Amino acid sequence: LIFTGKLVICSDIPYPPQEFFDTSGNATGSDIDIGTEIAKRLGLTAQVQNSVFDTIIAALTGGKCDIIISAQNITSDRVKQVDMIPYYEAGQSFVVATGNPKSIKVQDDLCGKAIGAETGTTEVDYLNGTGDYKGQGLSAACTAKGKAAITVKSYAKDSDALLALQTGKVDAYFADSPVAGYYTVQHPDQFQLSGLTLGVALEGISVSKSSTGLR
Repeated sequence: LIFTGKLVICSDIPYPPQEFFDTSGNATGSDIDIGTEIAKRLGLTAQVQNSVFDTIIAALTGGKCDIIISAQNITSDRVKQVDMIPYYEAGQSFVVATGNPKSIKVQDDLCGKAIGAETGTTEVDYLNGTGDYKGQGLSAACTAKGKAAITVKSYAKDSDALLALQTGKVDAYFADSPVAGYYTVQHPDQFQLSGLTLGVALEGISVSKSSTGLR
């Protein structure tokens, strides 16, 4: 452990319902609950370090925290850098404006559309055909059928990606299903699920490769 008496958890906030700030500005959510309980069972106090998702692994390996609990999908690239303990399985879904004005219902409906997602996520990889999705990107699947490519727009914070949908800068927002669902329940007047869910992603808790005891 890096900090005496503490388990410092890197988490990218907001990504509700897994991690977000409550009305008092305290970190909360299912991932935070899990991290707090892990700390308790180790006789430690949990402390959350809000981190940008695209650099969250660097924050861990650079000694800013002990573990990452941040809805991280397990990928071949990530497990080269850190050890990941699987704990949760989630689909990936599309949030659209209420009424689904762009009629996104099946995969081909994504073609020619602008889709927003958070930088560094597997959603961006899936759209672009990078990382574990090499050769099976959603945009490439469109062009292979003679349809228009997807315009992929990535944002540093998840909340910025959702705001892009709200302001009409993108036609849909792509995220892990629990998060996509949460936003539609919280703001049914603005957002709904498109009905298109792709793949199943296994999420992991990350620890440094040198932290074998903690792993």
